[in-house]
Amino acid sequence: MLGEIKHSVKSPSRIGAILGMIAIISTQSILVLRLGDQRGVFYTSLTVALMGLVGLLLALYRTLFKKQTELCLSNERIILNGNIINSRDIKVIMIKGYFKPVIGILPYRRKIVPLGMAFRYSMYEDRGISDLKSWAKMNNVKMVNKSFQTRI
Repeated sequence: MLGEIKHSVKSPSRIGAILGMIAIISTQSILVLRLGDQRGVFYTSLTVALMGLVGLLLALYRTLFKKQTELCLSNERIILNGNIINSRDIKVIMIKGYFKPVIGILPYRRKIVPLGMAFRYSMYEDRGISDLKSWAKMNNVKMVNKSFQTRI
């Protein structure tokens, strides 16, 4: 039996999403400025640029302003961001990357990892991953090294 194990975790860095949104906003802004006399292109590009700006702001918020939280491993469940995740509801736990790895918990009936179920350890990541692997083995949850997607 496993006692309760706690680790300090935080949201993963969204640098890739931030750079992608900057690229989208830049290209669409150029189209808006150059092809402003063509109504269809103007409004479409403006809409895409505004949606990119919203995505950029969300990614910046999650990267820079989201506070640390706690991951709690206990018998047959994980508590993350105040949400209880039962082991029987987890399809797979994925680890992406080697330096500052990001962990994603994929529930059944989902294709991508929900935002609240992706995290990285604030410190002692080796011990954190080791504890998570032990928990996964005890609860028959598959754990793999694999890249995964989340929403912004």
